Amino acid sequence: MKKKVTIVELSVFERITPLVSGYLQAYASEDPEIRASYTFDNYSTSIKTPITEVLRDVLGRQADVYAFSCYVWNMGSVQKLFPLIRQAQPDAEILLGGPQVMKHGLRYLDPADPHMAVCNGEGEIAFADYLRELTESAPDLARVGGLSFFRDGALVTTPERARITDLNTIPSPFLTGLFEPKYSMSILETNRGCPYHCGFCFWGAATNDRVYRFDEERVRDEITWMSRNDVLFLYIADANWGMLSRDVEFSEHIAAASRERRFPSVVYFSSAKNKPHAVSKITGIFQDAGLVTSQPISMQTLEPKSLDLIARSNIKLKAFSEVQDNLRDKGLSSFIELIWPLPGETLDSFKRGIGTLCDNSAQTIIAYSHLLLNNTPIYHNREKLGLVTRPAGGGVADARIVVETEQVSADEFVEGMRYFYALHAIHNTRSLRLVSRYLNAAGKIQYSDLVSAFVDYWRTRPADDPIVEFVERSIRDAEYYDVNNYGLFIHTVLHAERSLFNAQVLEFARSQAWWEDPQARAMFAADLLNRPYVYSNTPLDPLEDGVEPIRLLERGRRSYTVEIGEDLVGALSGAVRSEDQNMSAGTYTIDHKRLQYPYMASQSLDHNGGYCHGMIEKVENIVPVWTPVG
Repeated sequence: MKKKVTIVELSVFERITPLVSGYLQAYASEDPEIRASYTFDNYSTSIKTPITEVLRDVLGRQADVYAFSCYVWNMGSVQKLFPLIRQAQPDAEILLGGPQVMKHGLRYLDPADPHMAVCNGEGEIAFADYLRELTESAPDLARVGGLSFFRDGALVTTPERARITDLNTIPSPFLTGLFEPKYSMSILETNRGCPYHCGFCFWGAATNDRVYRFDEERVRDEITWMSRNDVLFLYIADANWGMLSRDVEFSEHIAAASRERRFPSVVYFSSAKNKPHAVSKITGIFQDAGLVTSQPISMQTLEPKSLDLIARSNIKLKAFSEVQDNLRDKGLSSFIELIWPLPGETLDSFKRGIGTLCDNSAQTIIAYSHLLLNNTPIYHNREKLGLVTRPAGGGVADARIVVETEQVSADEFVEGMRYFYALHAIHNTRSLRLVSRYLNAAGKIQYSDLVSAFVDYWRTRPADDPIVEFVERSIRDAEYYDVNNYGLFIHTVLHAERSLFNAQVLEFARSQAWWEDPQARAMFAADLLNRPYVYSNTPLDPLEDGVEPIRLLERGRRSYTVEIGEDLVGALSGAVRSEDQNMSAGTYTIDHKRLQYPYMASQSLDHNGGYCHGMIEKVENIVPVWTPVG
């Protein structure tokens, strides 16, 4: 009788192709001995699925071997399953693999459990050898390379395996029929490896520069399979999309498939960080096919000392500005990705770097928390770098968040988080975008100082202020670990508490010395009119106060009609979205009906948070259009 193997994947998203399971099964099934000895079953669900439901479904398989794909985002849940599986099935074999557990057998394995092992590298060959060994009358895992397990209370680690150089020895789970046509999201992998060694990242540290490729024909056929099987969302898993010249050709194939069948409809990718023009070309290809509306630019930090410590080189600011101009000309959004706090960064340099990005017309800036990932250079040097961490909340992830470094104290970390939430509120939402540009250009106050002043203003608010309370709770409970928290903050300031936030911004502005400047007040009025709506059914602001420098002629259902004078034309041209490239004095309609979806109370807050985060990353889709009348 054949033994049963169940491969378990707890993914961030629902209905996404279980690529790890597919690779493992496809490779192992090539072996006649394994085919004769095992049947395979894949269990894939979202990390949002209640653990009791996951346990019920997994144990219902009654498998002889359970293999878990382990990442930082699911390891908390996976760890809860081990003792429960062992209690129900004392003799079942359990194999853990993935970047969270590799080389960490001492941390994740039970010394008293002889039927549990960790895979310490790429899984396909090791998994097949492991299954083959278990068919022996007296299996000995010491004969399988790349594993760790306990024997007689001592951890045994077998010799490390070399990386797979010929990726085409791994059959495609798409093209061999393993995947049924039931997924709305799919992962595309065209190569493995990364030539960089960024200290916070596992990718380059694990692959030692070498990038190995899947054959081009195979990749094109997989793209075609996804399109023909109605995959809506395509996630490109490569570390640096645009680094290889063939990435442009693959992008063209994706675009052609989408035009032919309307699938996929959205593409996500991690762009090559030092190939701005190639990435811009790819973004243009995807834009023409309606597949993207924004481009991420991963900067992580602008502090030279930090970049040196994490062994990273960034896109030059001149090239960054050119990319920004190019994207703006195409009507595309971009968002900058930072990490706070990285070693070598200080609170002052963090603020200064954000100011520099604003100087260079950064559209949206997102500062992610610094997750201390296992097996990264920073992880190995964490004590030397003075890192202090705290666990992420929720119990699903096994994440450690850096909250102190040699340069950043615990209090400074908190202040940096407050600074980001203030930036998120007044810059990413365009709430003080025009006035801040004017004040910075006039030498009255720099971008970074304006954001700091808004943080100081929040300190004057009562503790039960809903917006301030959201920020303080998010920091206290580490809710910022989940980027949906950033989306929920946008939901709060642009929808749920929009009136309160409007009042906060007005009160803040009137408390500042620059409020005495008539041009600053005029730019502030333009900001009020120009602040976008993240939902299509959020009531239009009445704007009864603060817009006096601009004559408000009419308030429509989703638009304003205003009259602007010669004194404002120069400042507004190029700063607001307008069909009139050379704005002139006169009457304009400010149309807020863009590409928003309506707010639906029936949807979960988690859903709305994800939606709002995505919309603010492509904010050009929702900023209003100023159209001349007549």
